[in-house]
Formats: sequence, structure tokens, C-alpha cells
Amino acid sequence: MEEAARRDLAPPLLSGKDPVSLRVSSEGGETSDLNAALEARQNRGKRLLHAVGSAVASKGIVVAANALSIPIAIRYLGGERFGIWTIISTALTMLLVLDLGVANSLTNFVSEAYARNDREHASRYTTTALLVMTVLAVLMGIAGAAVFPHLDWFHLLKLNSRSEVSEVVRSVAIAFIIFLLDLPCRLATKILGGYQELRTASAFTAIGGAGNLVAILIVVKLHGGLPAMVAGSSAALVGSDLICLLWLIRFSKPWLAPQIAHLSGEAAKRMMRQGLEFFIIQIAGLVVFNSDNLIITHYLGPAEVARYSVAWRLVGYAAIVQTLITPALWPAFSEAFDRGDLTWVRAAFRRIMAVTMSVSVLMAGAFALSGRPLIRLWATDAAVPTQTLIVLMGVWVVISTYMNNTATVLASRGQTRIQAWCSVAAAIVNLALSIWLVQRIGATGVILGTILSYIAVLIVPQSVETLKVLRQQKLNGQ
Repeated sequence: MEEAARRDLAPPLLSGKDPVSLRVSSEGGETSDLNAALEARQNRGKRLLHAVGSAVASKGIVVAANALSIPIAIRYLGGERFGIWTIISTALTMLLVLDLGVANSLTNFVSEAYARNDREHASRYTTTALLVMTVLAVLMGIAGAAVFPHLDWFHLLKLNSRSEVSEVVRSVAIAFIIFLLDLPCRLATKILGGYQELRTASAFTAIGGAGNLVAILIVVKLHGGLPAMVAGSSAALVGSDLICLLWLIRFSKPWLAPQIAHLSGEAAKRMMRQGLEFFIIQIAGLVVFNSDNLIITHYLGPAEVARYSVAWRLVGYAAIVQTLITPALWPAFSEAFDRGDLTWVRAAFRRIMAVTMSVSVLMAGAFALSGRPLIRLWATDAAVPTQTLIVLMGVWVVISTYMNNTATVLASRGQTRIQAWCSVAAAIVNLALSIWLVQRIGATGVILGTILSYIAVLIVPQSVETLKVLRQQKLNGQ
């Protein structure tokens, strides 16, 4: 298991109490260890603040770009074609789970290397992960080419006219090809996360967000259709990932450049072993977070997707603080666990939970009061949802904020088994409830099914597992 491998790489840790606490009470020879631990803690805090600060700037650019692009796109494409664009994006996001959890596990392994200042270790996992993702992209491309011609897009997307099929098919094909190119490129952000250099990753994300808006404006100006809109917006985001990866391995950290000698079967096994649990969680998350639009399309049609999607994009901003913090917190927690600094992990978790929950509750309440007028002003009457839908989305944001905080602790520690299987159970319950409810109360039933499934299945076991991790007095097996 991953604990055995982690033990092989970890420095000796004292048992019985937090290692840092023990070093404080040690004599003479341990002073340097204490100073190193305190310096590591201070540096970790600085990097976390820098990452969050840069994420604020980056997210601000992305949010502004989205705020401008959505009304432009929905006015240009119309409700139905905008809904189809959303469905294409959702479907491709769902395919990301087929990375078998390798991308998420890479963050933890790079964090290991960073905690030990081991460049070869980082290069071994980076090289192996890039090969695995490239092979997966090729296999998915072959599978897609075999299946694509046999899909009935007219009935699958409930199109109003068969004349739309050709445009939709071209749009899906373009988006799928760009998606495959992005699979290995998106590892750059995971690597930077492991090195706690998300400030750089945020800069490239901002470039991609701004490029997305520019691409949409160009398509509208040139009167391009849905395929051009899909190509332009997708290429901008993927292009920023590609540039980030090339910059990372060519200039920033050249020791990470892929080397045949660093391909490692053991590294692949460790990533697959830990990645399997991430993969299960991703599959469950796929059902919970990305099936909504597909269910609504199937039972209510693409136009209803536009209302649901726009409402979610607005209310989702209630989790903005957590969205900014979590990418930086995961590798920071992982590095702290590797160093044995459990005191810092506990204190950081308490502060993050208090801040993110307070913000999500306040903002969800504000959107419940003003959401419909804002959407009417922002994206026209065609995108205005019911009041009940907005309120339930706010409730879901609060629940997911809490769950994401606990999930970050478990993911960074590599203890995700209980979370994985409970997430699968929650996903099954969610899917069944959403399908049953959408036919009776409309789009509101989809988000209600999500809320009920998490309350019934996942909240309690994941919370208990997180408390166990935070209360342990030493790292298991070390």
C-alpha cells in the first residue's frame, strides 16, 4: 500500500507526540531540527498566502471573463445552442475522470519530492505520469473514433431539427480532439501544486481565461457558428496549459523534462494504487456534479439547461473563497504530513473551515435574495430560473464547501478509501433521486437529489474519517 512506500521515502519521525512539539523540548543537538521545522512552517505559510493572493487575481480575471462571455455567447447562440455548448463542455469534463486518478495522485508524489528536495524522485513521477496520460489520450482517441459515427446525436441531445445535426457533430469532434491534447498538458498545474508554486499556475489560468473571452469576441465578430465558438474557447484554455507545461520543463524546472531513464514501473504502480481511490471519487463526482445537465437535457431539453447552468455559475461564486484556497492547501497539507507537522495541519484546517463556511453561507443567502434579478440583467429572461432552484443551489454550495474542506485533508494524506466508497454510494442515490425527481418537479429535482444523497450517505462517514486523521498523534506506521 501507499503507506509502505511513503515509509521508505520518509525521514524518521518520533512517536507519541507531534514531531515538532517533541523537538521543542529536545536538547542541544535537536536545535537545528527545530529551526528547520519552524522555517519549513513559515515558508509553507508564505507560499500559501502567495498562492491565494495570486489565485484571487487570477480568479478575478477568469470571473470577469466569464461574466462578459456568458451574456455575449447566450445572446449570439440563443438558448438552445448555448445549452448544447454547455452540454459538450459538461460531457468532456466528465471524460477527465478517465485519467485513472493519475493527475491528482501526482500532486502528492511531487509534494513528497519537494519535502525531501529530491529532484530525481520528482522527475521519475513526472515522466511516468506524462507517458501514462499520453497513452490514455491515444486510447481514448481510438475509442472515440470507433464510437463517434454510430451515435444518434439528434435523439441524444433532443435537437429540434435534423438540420442542426451536422453543426453539432462538428462541434463535438473539435472539442474532443482539443480535449485529448489537453490531457497530458494539464499535468503542469498538478506539478506546480506539488511544489506549492500555484502563483505561476494562476498566471497561466488567467491567460487562458482572458484568451477564452477574446476567442468568443472574435467568433462573434466574424459571425462564426457553434463549431467556431467551441474551437476558439477550448483552444484558448488548452493553449495556456500547453504553454505552462513547456515553460515548466524547459525553463523553470528543466530536471522535470521527460527522460526515458526515469520511466518507472514502481512509480506507475504507486500512482495507480493511490490514483484508484481518486478515480473512484472522480467517478462519483462526475455523477454528482456533471450529470445534472445531461439529465435535464434528456427529460426537459437543451433550453432548460441554459437556465440551470447560468444559475449554477452565479450561485457557485458563493464558494469562491474555497475555490481560491483549496488548490494551494492540498499540497501544503501533503508536505506538512510528510514532515510530521500535524499541529500546523490542525490549526490551518480550523481556520480554513471557519472562513470558507462563513463566506459561503453569507453569499448563498445574498444570491437567494437577489439571484433572479441579477440573472435577468446578466443573461436575459431566457436564463432566469425559479426562486426555489436558486435557494437549493445555495444550500448545496454550503454543504459542498464543508465536504471539500474535509476531502482536502483526506486527499493530501492519501487516506481516501472510505470517502471513495461512500462517494460511490452517494452518487448512485443521487442519480436515482435526480432522475425520479426531475420528472416530477423539473430541474429543481436534480439539485434536490444531490443534497439528499449527500446528507443520507456521505457527510457523517467522511467527517468521522477526517477527525481520525486530524486527531492522530503520529503518522501511521512511522
